[in-house]
Formats: sequence, C-alpha cells, structure tokens
Amino acid sequence: MDEGVLAVKTRRDLYQYVRSNPGFHLREISRALNLSITLADYHLRFLEKNDLVSWTMDGEYKRYYPRSQPGDADARPALTEDQKRILAYLRQPVPFRVLAYLMEREAATHKEILEHVPVSPSTLSHHLKKMQYAGLLSRAEERGGYRVASPTMVARLMTTYDLATPDQIDTWIRVWGEFRMP
Repeated sequence: MDEGVLAVKTRRDLYQYVRSNPGFHLREISRALNLSITLADYHLRFLEKNDLVSWTMDGEYKRYYPRSQPGDADARPALTEDQKRILAYLRQPVPFRVLAYLMEREAATHKEILEHVPVSPSTLSHHLKKMQYAGLLSRAEERGGYRVASPTMVARLMTTYDLATPDQIDTWIRVWGEFRMP
C-alpha cells in the first residue's frame, strides 16, 4: 500500500474507523468522527479509488467496508458479500434487536419477538419480511415463527465486531453450539 494514501490524518482516521466498524453508512461515519458529510465522502471516495475500502448499497444507504491488505498482519480478512449483508442489518436498531433476540432461542413467533422489540406490529412485520427476503431469517415451520438462517455467521460477526455481550455469547453457545472463528 502506498503510504502517501494514508498520510492525511483525516483519511487515516476514516480508514481506521471503517476497519474497526464495517457496515456503517456515511452519516454514521461522519458523526462518529465529527466530520462534515462532504469531507467524509471525499476521503472515502479517495480510499475506495486506492482499494482500501469498498461499499455496498443497502436500500437507501451506502455502507463502507475495509478491504484486506496483503502483508498487513493486523488487518481483518476481507468480508464476503454474505457477511456484508448481515453486518448491514446488524447496524440497524430494529433488525439488530430481532437478531439478538432470535440468537438466544432456536425460533420465535411474531408475537414473541414483538414482546422484546419495542416497535409496532406492522413495523416488525416489515423488518421480518426484509430480513427473510435477504436470507437472514427463515421460517420455523414447526412453531410458525422465525429463526436465524445462519446463526454461526451472525454470532461470529457479532463477537468479532463487539456487538454482543459476554452473557449473550454464553447463551448462544448453549443454544447453537461452538461458533468461534477457525
């Protein structure tokens, strides 16, 4: 990597933030680093042009992700498209709460989820449909509810990016079994 690309402090800070917090969108990044949206966008485009970050569209949001760097022993590996999709949902409050709740049980009905996620029934239905369409949730036929389609991947991402508490992790191990990174 050309050291000149990260010679500017703002650019270096943005790059480090995206590496530590993949899946955040532009406004979240600019707020966290106390930068104008225009300045953050300019430098993120520069980082993208130099293959240090990539982005995907999540409906209305452009979400940023780090690219792995050859020879950088501290760099996390590049994220797969499935991991990016899951992280995009984990960065949203309602889907995060739904996934965290479902990770603590094998399946739950709309009514059970609604008791733990403080939104209207129609808002919850909207998010459940989006998450099911995106492949994050599947139908639990035996209970008429929902289940996490890939609990191992969700657990790995939540632990890797410090989105889960130690108590949640202990519960997941009891429910889903081993999920540590290889």
